Amino acid sequence: MKATKDGGVLLICLYVDDLLIIGSNPAEIEKLKGNLKSEFEMSDLGLLSYFLGIEFAETKDGIVMHQKKYIKEVLKRFSMDQCHKVDTPVEGNLKLDTDDHEASVDATLFRQLVECLRFVCHSRPEISYGVGLVSRFMSNPKQSHLAAAKRILRYLKGTLDYGILFPH
Repeated sequence: MKATKDGGVLLICLYVDDLLIIGSNPAEIEKLKGNLKSEFEMSDLGLLSYFLGIEFAETKDGIVMHQKKYIKEVLKRFSMDQCHKVDTPVEGNLKLDTDDHEASVDATLFRQLVECLRFVCHSRPEISYGVGLVSRFMSNPKQSHLAAAKRILRYLKGTLDYGILFPH
């Protein structure tokens, strides 16, 4: 982050070979991009629309950050793309435990599902409680834990258009 001469801010986000430049003054952004282009080979892809698996859409109210495309991919990957929708990510009064009498599920598949859900939390904070709940059972997941994780997917299926609005 860098303060500009006019009291604004320039922010550079770098991940491997992806670079995102945002700021409060468009002229300062263009000046910085010009300086970087003179030193490095780079392409300007224009306005932000997709960065690190997260989508951004400009609306009249501001910028909406969402993961609709990624969620659809996750639903398909875990064969939940045709599932029925639910209104909440977690059942009310849900109590999960390590019941030794309950059937175990594929731990690798469960961990992959929870990993995907954790990534979705970046743009969907309302699922964080449920994801945290199922994350407790990564070492020895049972059928009830998988059912709780799949319920979160069913919720996401019904709320694909949700995201976070950053107002102007």
